[in-house]
Amino acid sequence: MIPHYRPAFGQEEITAVADVISSGQIAQDGQVRSLEQLFSQNIGRRYACAVSSGTSALILTLKALKVGAGDEVIIPSYTCTALWQAVTAVAAIPIYAEIENETYNLDPQSVKSKISKRTRTIIFPHMFGQPGLIKEIVTFGIPVIEDIAQAYGALIDGEPAGHFGMVCVGSFYATKVVGGGEGGIVLSDSQEIIESIRDLREYDEKDDLRPRQNAKMTDLCAAIAIEQIKKYPQLAARRMAIIEIYRKVSGLNFRLPLNNSTLRPNYYRCIAVHPTKQAGECVAAAWKMGARFRHPVYRPLHLYENKESLPRTEQAWRSQFSVSLFPSMSDTECAEVTAILNRISEL
Repeated sequence: MIPHYRPAFGQEEITAVADVISSGQIAQDGQVRSLEQLFSQNIGRRYACAVSSGTSALILTLKALKVGAGDEVIIPSYTCTALWQAVTAVAAIPIYAEIENETYNLDPQSVKSKISKRTRTIIFPHMFGQPGLIKEIVTFGIPVIEDIAQAYGALIDGEPAGHFGMVCVGSFYATKVVGGGEGGIVLSDSQEIIESIRDLREYDEKDDLRPRQNAKMTDLCAAIAIEQIKKYPQLAARRMAIIEIYRKVSGLNFRLPLNNSTLRPNYYRCIAVHPTKQAGECVAAAWKMGARFRHPVYRPLHLYENKESLPRTEQAWRSQFSVSLFPSMSDTECAEVTAILNRISEL
């Protein structure tokens, strides 16, 4: 069975982990600091703080921004549940906004219509490696948390995704663009915000007693992530080459990534639509043929609560499926997936 994603780890990552183990310092130390510096340089932010996961990055950022009970946080529904988990973890209220039909990220007009007197922040994830219209949303004057868990390396008008929000968060989970096994990061040009994150991520040996977390990243994960960052250009090039092969399949509409010089993707995901079949049928067919295609989003968040209708979100969820894609994919695996796409197009 060809997986949906497989990490592209090699001898470099093995050596990096072995060096950390040999050093005797496997918890948060020099490798974490090196990762913070490297990531902040690449995104163009002044300060960075690595944490235990992307979800922890979101939670600690909300706390640093003093978002709490009764506050509203605008998020997309077409995303993973990490955003809902973070918002509700600080007792705030998630407000779901609609997506636009080009990048499938937050629609600025929908976001604007959702702003109220209780809105404290907006979380903008660039989904599937495709950057969206965040520049329009930051003009609303509401603090924006820019989520690049899937969009490291993507560009907006030549600037790195993650450069535009008041705060940027990222993830080093094994299946992310920069996979470290686990971990997350918070970046900002505000030293005050990052120092608050640093204080909140660990609770021991403090001069006051207040709620904090054990949300540190390990040097083991940081060492792997550093090697992945070094390899990013060739890993992205390989994903792009595979997608170009997939695009030659006739009968399917490949919605993402866009061929857009203004909103340049990182080729993290390949999202397709069948002209007549729903996504679930295509996913099931692929699994029977030997490839684990998936829904890009397991289920839109608003559908768990059944409180409202978001037509564009629901249409995207019903129609879109994500094709197996990873840089370590062999030519044989690529050919097998291409053959499966051809067969699905004929359904």
